[in-house]
Amino acid sequence: MSVTMDVIINEMITGAITTTINLLRVLIPLMIIIEILMVYKIIERLAIKLEGFGKIMGMSKNAVFPLLVAVFMGVTYGAGTIMEINKKTPLSKKDMALVAVFMYLCHGIIETGFLFYVAGANVLVVTIGRLAFALVATMIAARLPYFKNMEN
Repeated sequence: MSVTMDVIINEMITGAITTTINLLRVLIPLMIIIEILMVYKIIERLAIKLEGFGKIMGMSKNAVFPLLVAVFMGVTYGAGTIMEINKKTPLSKKDMALVAVFMYLCHGIIETGFLFYVAGANVLVVTIGRLAFALVATMIAARLPYFKNMEN
């Protein structure tokens, strides 16, 4: 059975368009929700309530807000937030390194959760697993001599 090049190209284009439409159906509403969260400062209020988790992970209270931004909105927003916060109230090297460890392991939880959902994965299991793993890894990292020596 042979397939012509026209059929292959048609399938590629149709598949790409279908995938793009499915991703846009998830990402556009998500981006609107993220902007609403930022405008109404919901993440800032959540950061204040979660300062205890920052202490458990070996971070100062100033590191919790950029950490939450990265977790919920991804590395790009998180990195931008860290750079902006550093201008106002600089984070210690240890805080920046620990936020980076956590961000590396668990970033964009909402965005990737929806993308995993589109792919057919169990979002709750993936999300809780990523958060738990990142939390434990960051807690361990904070207690390593390398990170302890970073304190200013």
